[in-house]
Amino acid sequence: MTARWSAGRLVLLGVGVGLVAAGAVIGLTSIPQHQWPSVLVWLAGGVAVHDAVLAPTAVVLGLVVLPRVPAPWRPALRAGALGAVVLALFSVVVVVGHAARRNPSVVPVPPTTSLVVAGALLVLAVMVGAAVGTAAHRTRRAAPAPGLLPRDDTD
Repeated sequence: MTARWSAGRLVLLGVGVGLVAAGAVIGLTSIPQHQWPSVLVWLAGGVAVHDAVLAPTAVVLGLVVLPRVPAPWRPALRAGALGAVVLALFSVVVVVGHAARRNPSVVPVPPTTSLVVAGALLVLAVMVGAAVGTAAHRTRRAAPAPGLLPRDDTD
């Protein structure tokens, strides 16, 4: 069986490959060689966190939570769960980095403010996604096929 790729998927693939290439070039040219081991440890830690935390959480979410919510909400909840996990990981880095920052004027906003705003935007995005999914689901409902309607000639 051959898989057909849509134009949108090919564009996303091209953008992704381009971003990975740009990241590799920037990483290799801007990170001093003596810091490469710590960068590799950080990347390996990302893979380990994915395999130990993110993937099992996604499986549990898919098996336990999603079947209990209306179908039109599920894509928004999946995206929201992914966003919440990413925000949680970033928040650890931001809070630890803020505590160790030598120059507080580099980022003048307290990290808690930024994280609360980001969390509120994430919740708002999930709510909008669930509303759009519900509205699209309602408009997709087609009229029942004529053979499935009850007959009026019951005597």
